[in-house]
Amino acid sequence: MVITALKRFRARRFNHLRALFTLSIAIVVTGCASADLAKMRESRTSFLASDFAGAERALYSPEVFSNKQNRLQHFLMLSTIAMSEGAFEKAAYFLQKSRDWSNQVRSDHAGFEWFESNYGGNPIEYSYIHHFLVLSYQLLADAGGTPAWSTPEIKDEKGNVLVVAQGFPAKTYSPKEIADLRLKARSELMAWDSHFENLKRSFGSEPYYRDDVWAKLLASYVHGSSDSNAEKRTAELLIDQAIEQLKQDSSEMTTLGNNREQIEKLSVKLKSRVIAKKKQEGNLFVCEAGVIDRYKIQKYHLGISTLFKGIQDPMLRAQLEMLGFQILMHYAPEFGLTVYAGGVIGALGGGDSDESDEEGPPKFFTDAIDSSLGFLISFPTIRKPDATTKVELELISADGKNFNFNLPIVSPLQELLSHDLKAREKKEMLSRGMKIGLQYLAALVTAVSAYQAADREGNGLKKLGILAGYYLTKKAIDRANRPDLRSWDVLPHLLAADYLDGLKGEYQAVIKVSNSSGSEKVNLGPMMLGKGGSGLIWKRIPNLPILNARSTKSVAH
Repeated sequence: MVITALKRFRARRFNHLRALFTLSIAIVVTGCASADLAKMRESRTSFLASDFAGAERALYSPEVFSNKQNRLQHFLMLSTIAMSEGAFEKAAYFLQKSRDWSNQVRSDHAGFEWFESNYGGNPIEYSYIHHFLVLSYQLLADAGGTPAWSTPEIKDEKGNVLVVAQGFPAKTYSPKEIADLRLKARSELMAWDSHFENLKRSFGSEPYYRDDVWAKLLASYVHGSSDSNAEKRTAELLIDQAIEQLKQDSSEMTTLGNNREQIEKLSVKLKSRVIAKKKQEGNLFVCEAGVIDRYKIQKYHLGISTLFKGIQDPMLRAQLEMLGFQILMHYAPEFGLTVYAGGVIGALGGGDSDESDEEGPPKFFTDAIDSSLGFLISFPTIRKPDATTKVELELISADGKNFNFNLPIVSPLQELLSHDLKAREKKEMLSRGMKIGLQYLAALVTAVSAYQAADREGNGLKKLGILAGYYLTKKAIDRANRPDLRSWDVLPHLLAADYLDGLKGEYQAVIKVSNSSGSEKVNLGPMMLGKGGSGLIWKRIPNLPILNARSTKSVAH
């Protein structure tokens, strides 16, 4: 049948092949990742290798800084690198810049939009700017000073200065400066709480991320470190609020459910610390492990492939698809060749070239056709992590005694993100589909009308041109409605924490992370315990492959 259709086509083959070649050139919408994204990937790779200097160096480049769409990512990554280096004053500097930039590209907290060109973060990423600011202020106050730090000069390719170099000397804080830092930490906790309240007002009863158990626990610890009775009372109330929030969240998120008993024990420890008559000399130990996966695109197609979705046998589906294509070539050869070109390019291109979308080539020809010509709705997604993950801390004293602690996972960040994205997708699918559908409909009505007119004229070349025009319009619509996959992709995969009381002196610390994929141990080195009432210990373990062992590719529907 295909040969017969091609014979019918032979008399005008030169013009049609030329048009098909032109269409194929138009269809090839490919390209390598831009230089700025390549630098971002280089920085992430260096960060995972604990090469913080290399990670920072990759970001201090004109390719990254001159692209304003990456500015928020730039500041967020620099803040994480600074935290990991122990440069907490530098981290606070970039966190403030992150927040200022995020607020600049959004009008209010209802503006966490996935489909805007100016990346403004999402509610969880914005929330953890507050988290890191609280930690940085508290850690600076505990340290009583800061090492020297600087930011280098950035020039463009013509030698023009984009950012001037800055240098900040090492300093020892005065008692007033330390008190001010602790006040900043408490103020930041209030700002964090205001963020949640704004989300509740903006999203109402929608099941979006609106509060955080860890935010309450950390706030209780910080307020409970004060000698003020009012502050201590606030700390007690926050523990009660954390338990209430845990009841709700543990039923929705598996990791919190699995860690509920341990989190409740941590809550008891923090409350006992607040009401104790004698000031306890324990330490709040916070461990951040791994990094979140990159976002991917969840694709929902409606097109030719929809007719074959129910066929489970891949061989049968492939045979039926071929039969349908032969019929199409016999009765509508111009359209058949256009579909064939679109399918081939869709298969070769594998969809989109975005480095975070690793869907790969379509498995079936009709999927490839829909990649080029079909109706498409897409949303950002991130995989739900392994909820069996456990974190253990082993402390070894100078005389060889071992002390083991099961650290509750107080913030399963990747699961929070996964839960939030899925909830938003369910809520926004209809409105997003209607918006995109109307755009497709306008393009399709115009194309069909023009195609019918060309068909009456018997102008096959013109028909191919109309189909090529529809394809280009379709791809423009897809691109305009593509979700923004940029993210704070060095954000921790999870946070685990516990209050360590009754131990004093120096210990060798080892972290063990385990789940259904296996286990890994990381030596944290020496750890000093028993500093006093506000002794916060914070550790960051960037690379833990076990947390990403179950990472899967995005799925097209």
